[in-house]
Amino acid sequence: PIYYNVMRANPDKFQGLLFGQKSNQDFALNIGQYNITCEEEVKLLGVTIDFKLKFDKHISDICIKASRQLNVLKRIGHYLNRSCKLLIYHSFILSNFGYCPLAWHFCNQGSVQKMERIQERALRFIYDDYISSYQNLLSKSNFPSLHIRRLKTMALEAYKILHKQSPVYLHDLLVRNENKITFRYNNQVIIPRVRTTTHGLNSFRYSAAKLWNELPDNFRTTSSFSQFKRLIENWNGFNCKCRACK
Repeated sequence: PIYYNVMRANPDKFQGLLFGQKSNQDFALNIGQYNITCEEEVKLLGVTIDFKLKFDKHISDICIKASRQLNVLKRIGHYLNRSCKLLIYHSFILSNFGYCPLAWHFCNQGSVQKMERIQERALRFIYDDYISSYQNLLSKSNFPSLHIRRLKTMALEAYKILHKQSPVYLHDLLVRNENKITFRYNNQVIIPRVRTTTHGLNSFRYSAAKLWNELPDNFRTTSSFSQFKRLIENWNGFNCKCRACK
């Protein structure tokens, strides 16, 4: 038997994944007398992780699930008023895009648009508006885009990290800027130097630091998480120039 953390492991449930640009399905991990074959993708706690960390399969799966739920809502929609439709959308369909969003936030532009199109379809049905632009629908519903919603989640996580309210292993992801020369802005963090886009610019360490520094000064200086959460809920984002917003 194999024991980890005083628990007996079941080798039949082991999964192997080797990250890189090429598939490594022929590669196997030898653990004792067991061979764990590497796969192109594995499912961990409800999130499908692929060997390239693109998360295309995971986003495709949640889009299919959300689309099916939206189709069901459309079939029963004539029995419901607008408030009920919004409640069902927010409780069941939108929740698909709110599970572990920071794990797959840095997906490609095609996946970003695929998710936003589902929300657009839902809002057009709920408001019976097939003419207005997506931005006008968001304004009418007082909903943020899914991208802005994930940025809000990132900001909340950044606050918890900086105030040591997150797990200890996350505390070194963001480092406060202790440079006393900077008087104009308060409670900013150091933007890490990166060399690549995939694992540099498109990383939590870099994006969360950049996002935190661009938040309004009163957001960064509040000492209460509940107050910060209320501020973030009413935050509509900024003129972001990242590839997800272009």
